[in-house]
Amino acid sequence: MRKTPILEVKGISKHFGGVIALENLDFELMEGEILGIVGDNGAGKSTLIKIISGVVEKDRGEIYYKGKKVEIKDPKDAKRLGIETVYQNLALVDLLDVPANIFMGREVKYKGVFNKVFGFLNFQEMFIKSKRLLRELQVNIEDLSSKVMYLSGGQRQAVALSKVVYWGKEIIILDEPTAALGVKESKNVLVLIKKLKEHGISIIIISHNLQHIFSVVDRIMVLRRGKRVDIKEAHNTGADEIVSMITGAKVIEKV
Repeated sequence: MRKTPILEVKGISKHFGGVIALENLDFELMEGEILGIVGDNGAGKSTLIKIISGVVEKDRGEIYYKGKKVEIKDPKDAKRLGIETVYQNLALVDLLDVPANIFMGREVKYKGVFNKVFGFLNFQEMFIKSKRLLRELQVNIEDLSSKVMYLSGGQRQAVALSKVVYWGKEIIILDEPTAALGVKESKNVLVLIKKLKEHGISIIIISHNLQHIFSVVDRIMVLRRGKRVDIKEAHNTGADEIVSMITGAKVIEKV
C-alpha cells in the first residue's frame, strides 16, 4: 500500500543570475520515509533543502505539506510546519551545556499563579526533559552539564538531532550528518537516524557517502545540474547505478 506524501515539491526552479541551481524539480517525501538526495557538487542539493527550510526563496514552483499548498518564505514558516534542518555546522553553542542547546531560543521559564510565565529560566525542568529525550533516543552522554565543546563529534551530532526531534516532530532535513566523523561515531549517528524513523519522523538526508545512504534510506533521488535524474527504491538499485546517474556515465555490465 502506497504511503501518503507528507511533502510534495512541484516544478521548483531557482536561478542565481545566469546560473541554473534548480530547474522544474518534482519529488515527494512519504510519511515515515527516509529519502536520500545525492549528486555531485553543484547538482542543486543545498539549494533544494534551503528552499524547503526557508533560507532561500524559490523562483517558481509549488510546495505542498500534507496535501495543502504552503508558502515557505523564511525559516519560521518551515518551523511552524514542523520542518527542522541540521546543517553541517550543527548550529550549537560550544560554551553552553546540552540542555541549554536543546532549548536554545525556546527556554522553559518558571510559572507562577494563574500560569503566568516569569522571566526566570527553569534549568531543572530543561535538564529533566533533555535527559528523558536522550534516554528515549538511546543517546549516551554521561554529563549533560558539560559544555558541548567538550563532546565528541558524534555526541554533538546526537545533540543537534535530539534538538530537532524535540521541536520538529514532522520532517527533519540532514545535511551531511556523518561528515568528519569516524567509523564508530558515524555508525552511532546512522543508528540514531533509524530510531528517528521509528518515532514516525520523515527524513531527508544529503550525503556524499553512498555506503551510509544505502544503510538507512528507503529511496534515493539523484540530482544532476539542477535537475532530477531519477528516484530509485534503495533495495532495487546499487552504488554503481547511482554513481552512473550522478556522473552521467553508462553502467558497464560485469561479464
